[in-house]
Amino acid sequence: MVDPPPSHQIDGDRAPSASPTPGMNFFDAADSRRSLRNLSREVPLPDANGYILGDVFLPSPSCCPLLVFVNGRSGPRTGGVLKAQLRGLLNPIQVWDLAEGGPERVLTSFSSAFRRFQVLVCGGDGTVSWVISSLERLDLDRWPPIAILPLGTGNDLARVHGWGGGYANESLLGILDEVCESYVSMLDLWELDVEPTRRRGGRKGRVGGGG
Repeated sequence: MVDPPPSHQIDGDRAPSASPTPGMNFFDAADSRRSLRNLSREVPLPDANGYILGDVFLPSPSCCPLLVFVNGRSGPRTGGVLKAQLRGLLNPIQVWDLAEGGPERVLTSFSSAFRRFQVLVCGGDGTVSWVISSLERLDLDRWPPIAILPLGTGNDLARVHGWGGGYANESLLGILDEVCESYVSMLDLWELDVEPTRRRGGRKGRVGGGG
């Protein structure tokens, strides 16, 4: 016969004979006010966007989390299927559907919680530019490396940086392995301001006009 566990009072600050273990699990019952205080400190709170993230949750300091953006409207519109498959392979919180909102909100949460992370953009050149513009507005000290799963019609950026000219139903596990093993190549960002000029006589000339 198995005896029932002894009952503990939660009235005082003094713990019972067996002191509570420092690494209490989330669903462990607190047996003193001291362990209640410890538990309240150990349970993480979500950030402003509702995410509970941080380096403390990574299995190893060498781990680099991956954040995936999927644009279902790019190219042949295969993003919906890819989103479901990627959420089955990764933690669903790592896969963001751009139809539900822009990338800036999720980038803010990941950049605030993790010392370093990677980004995979599933979309075309416009989607990649969208993510890059959002990173630029965040004014981060260190940008995450960006990999591309080309889903657009042109896919020039993906082709130039070695990610191919389009997605042909390759293994997503293989693509995720390539992202982990890839090297970083630098990309220059520049800005062009086009202003109208005035010809002699006060008439405005056309910018880029042909003869």
